[in-house]
Amino acid sequence: MNIGSKLILSFLLATLLPTVFLAFLTTNLISSSKKEDAQETINNNLKAAWMQYYARAYQMQYGMLQASTERAIKDAIRRKDSSLLRAQIIEWKRYRPYVDLWAFVDPKAYTIASYNTQATGYRLSFKGLVEKSISLKSSFISTEIVPRDILTLERIDARARIESETGVAESAVKDGMMLVVITPVMDGSGAVLGAIITGDLINNDSFVPDTLAESIPGSLVTIAMGQVQVSTNVTDKNGRRTVGHLIPGQVLGEINRSLGYRGETEIAQKAYVAAFDPIINYEARIIGSLFVGVPKEKFVELQYRNIKAVTTIALLGFFMATGVASFLTYVITRPILSLKKKAQMVSSGDLNVRIGSATQGKDEIADLARTFELMLQSLRDKEHSIKAGQEKVATQKKLIESIINSLPYCLYVLERSKAIVVWNRHASEACPICRCDSPGEDCHNENFMAHTPDGLRGELEKIVDSVFETGRARSIEYKLSGPDGAEMVIFTSIFPVLTGVQGPAEYVVWMSEDVTKKKEMESNIISSEKLAAVGQLAAGIAHEVNNPLGGILNCLYNFKNCSLTDERKAEYLDFMEDGIRRVQKIVRQLLEFSQQHAPELTLTDLNAMIQGIIPLFVHSVKGKDVSLVVNLGQGLPPILVDKHQIEQILVNLILNAVQSVSGAGRIEVSTKYEGRWFCIQVADNGCGIPQDNLKRIFDPFFTTKGVGKGTGLGLSVSRGIIERHKGRIEVESQPGKGSTFKVLLPINPGQA
Repeated sequence: MNIGSKLILSFLLATLLPTVFLAFLTTNLISSSKKEDAQETINNNLKAAWMQYYARAYQMQYGMLQASTERAIKDAIRRKDSSLLRAQIIEWKRYRPYVDLWAFVDPKAYTIASYNTQATGYRLSFKGLVEKSISLKSSFISTEIVPRDILTLERIDARARIESETGVAESAVKDGMMLVVITPVMDGSGAVLGAIITGDLINNDSFVPDTLAESIPGSLVTIAMGQVQVSTNVTDKNGRRTVGHLIPGQVLGEINRSLGYRGETEIAQKAYVAAFDPIINYEARIIGSLFVGVPKEKFVELQYRNIKAVTTIALLGFFMATGVASFLTYVITRPILSLKKKAQMVSSGDLNVRIGSATQGKDEIADLARTFELMLQSLRDKEHSIKAGQEKVATQKKLIESIINSLPYCLYVLERSKAIVVWNRHASEACPICRCDSPGEDCHNENFMAHTPDGLRGELEKIVDSVFETGRARSIEYKLSGPDGAEMVIFTSIFPVLTGVQGPAEYVVWMSEDVTKKKEMESNIISSEKLAAVGQLAAGIAHEVNNPLGGILNCLYNFKNCSLTDERKAEYLDFMEDGIRRVQKIVRQLLEFSQQHAPELTLTDLNAMIQGIIPLFVHSVKGKDVSLVVNLGQGLPPILVDKHQIEQILVNLILNAVQSVSGAGRIEVSTKYEGRWFCIQVADNGCGIPQDNLKRIFDPFFTTKGVGKGTGLGLSVSRGIIERHKGRIEVESQPGKGSTFKVLLPINPGQA
């Protein structure tokens, strides 16, 4: 379809659609207005129907309230004089012939007298309504369903019977709907003597429908018990009242859900504009409904006339619009066709097209031409910008590749299938992990795990899978045989590529480093630190050894130069044995601490380890008047650590604490739980650490001690050891108040 046809169609649609819409809207507004008027009238009629519905109930209530005050009635109820009370009911019936049930009952709702039967002593409770009225000493009006057995006792079951449409259970149309009034009778002291029950049976009683139709001609009224019509002035096509017919199930459901229904419905195959209200018993249960309606056919003819008039007007407008649209299309399409031709030239790649005179006008077509010209210029500028951007991206790509290739690590980027997507020069030439068939070969899309050493492949693949699934970085240290057969120590970090989205990673980075020389250097530093600590402890230990040796020498002198009794000799021998054992214990502890040990993770009782090294500091703190307090937590389990490395850390921390305390002071070594961490804490009240130094104490070679008193590697090495245990070291300090160092080690390293 060409643009001319589209414009004609557009003009027609622009004219026709509003016309049709207005026609539709006008018709609907008129119909809606009429329906609203009808519905409002029906709602008012429904209010009037309710007044008629309760008119007899109010008459019965008013009369029985008067009767309940008469002394003769009270005395007869007290005596249970059935004859007198029944005679009174018969007299009342002359003035209220519409009352179908009239009875006196005692306080327990057992009948004393009834109009319909001479039988007494049966119970009229109406599901507790009578007892409630008596207990509250108040008159009640309620619509209730009276079961068939009560109707039979009262001999009004024939009047209640309704032949219903097929499909309704038999009991549903043999029970009766009754408007019941309960009036309690009380003596002078307020005690309840009994009650008067009056009831108007609604089944087959056309009082309410006919009375409303007389006062408001044309009104149609129906009273339903459940779904069955029991009283109505609605007639079927044969002119018979629709008593026994069903109200629609949809309407019944809406009444039960929304306590009412307003709208259209169908009764006896005839449509009505209707209003339904629920009829509710004293238990607040919906037992029926009250309907007021008007036949819908009254509105159909008026709607048809409105639609016919509006449709005629719309057709006339359509034919007029067709002629105008054809002329306007011819005027508009000429410059548009010119723009179309030039647009085709641009689409073929010619960005040097000039629009010319088409841009000179002041209408929308000229605006379109000017916009087209601006678009062409924008395309020219964009083409130039794209070329410049491509050059910049190429430069940045080369820079990133140079940076990656300059890293002294083996670096790979892996996708979820473990295929290699990025690698650096070091990885392709000398990687000790991913051993491709020939160094420097193209590793793209190679399965990374297939080239890892057989003995490590399973463990490494589990770690890589864990990083992919959790998005959390992992690290591992392990040993390999190098190309020359020498053992290498490799440290590998595996971490996700950040995308800004939490959850599983799409790519991970594998970065491996040969830390063999670093580990050797660190081992040498640890040995040096241990020897330095031994040197600092030596003076105190020498004093501890000299004390028992002096005692032993004194005993030996007495043995040689004095005449001793056997008892005295035994005392000297015990004393010398005790001194020798003390010396032996101190020397053994010092030897155990100073020996070199291969790194090994074992289950270690840290409390026992601390108790083993504390004696090394006894003399050091005695000479400075410093108290060394040990406060070990109870019930702490052994954890997996390198005992000798942790022992080295604690010796360094305690020595630092001893050196920081001048004069009388206190050093406390304690252990405890902190969540999932085993905490070893060394606290002192010494000189503290200035804030400027606090930030640097873990830096290699940083020290505040004098020349020859420290290398500055103690805390740096300690932190490295703790981090390899997946733990951390923390420090809090205030100048002049002391310092607290906390070593936190994971109880379960797998969860750290």
